[in-house]
Amino acid sequence: MSVRVKNLSYVYMKGTAFEKKALDNINLNIETGEFVGIIGHTGSGKSTLVQHFNGLLKPTKGSVFINGEELKGSRTKELKRKVGIVFQYPEHQLFEETVYKDIAFGLVKRGESKDLIDEKVKKAANALGFSKEILERSPFELSGGQKRRVAMAGILVLQPEILVLDEPAAGLDPKGRDEIFGLISDLHKNLKMTVILVSHSMEDIAKYVDSVIVMNRGKIEMTGSTRSIFSKMDRLEEIGLAVPQITYLLKKLKQRIPTINDSIISVSEARKELEKYLRKADG
Repeated sequence: MSVRVKNLSYVYMKGTAFEKKALDNINLNIETGEFVGIIGHTGSGKSTLVQHFNGLLKPTKGSVFINGEELKGSRTKELKRKVGIVFQYPEHQLFEETVYKDIAFGLVKRGESKDLIDEKVKKAANALGFSKEILERSPFELSGGQKRRVAMAGILVLQPEILVLDEPAAGLDPKGRDEIFGLISDLHKNLKMTVILVSHSMEDIAKYVDSVIVMNRGKIEMTGSTRSIFSKMDRLEEIGLAVPQITYLLKKLKQRIPTINDSIISVSEARKELEKYLRKADG
């Protein structure tokens, strides 16, 4: 399931004294099955952009296409169902008395049958690693990471083909972050979902996504593979962004070890690179 944006502009509070152009002539293509990261400084337009992908916001100008169909007119409702969005702190939207009921809420609102709801809830719960016992517990008894997974299950149970995540690990401890991103990575690999990740964490972007869209002041600054984007360190810093911390470390080491590869963007890559030099030292 693909996303295409053509000449998209969006203005908040158009025609008022507080009018602000949040998106300015955006054009992009996200292909089926891609894992794409969107980065940019606060106010660059990241969240505004992704809210157009399932019709939460309507373009001031331009068009959004889901799998080749424009998101407008009689097909809007059906196309919106193809895109699930998980916002920051989605657990704040939990309110039912059990995990099961919270996951099932969207299906109940759709009017699906009890048997089908039960089947879909259990399938989503299994995909997220929830036991039958947890389904009967109050969501408010769970850890932060578990609550976040319940909220995600409430989106996944609706069976979207495109999953948009806006800072999905915000506020979580390292264990919770690993749980959430491990889950997202598994969903991408096992269900072949198109995944779009909005994040301020360059480490998460480097570790999980295949390509990156960089936004700056409502425009797309650049796009490309994760490695190619992080090779443009100077430009990223000029617009208020950074590269992963491990990349900075390798660039410092290169001053002492000229032959070391300083284009590394992940801890696992750095480990392999440093092991080569440690083996040479031992030899």
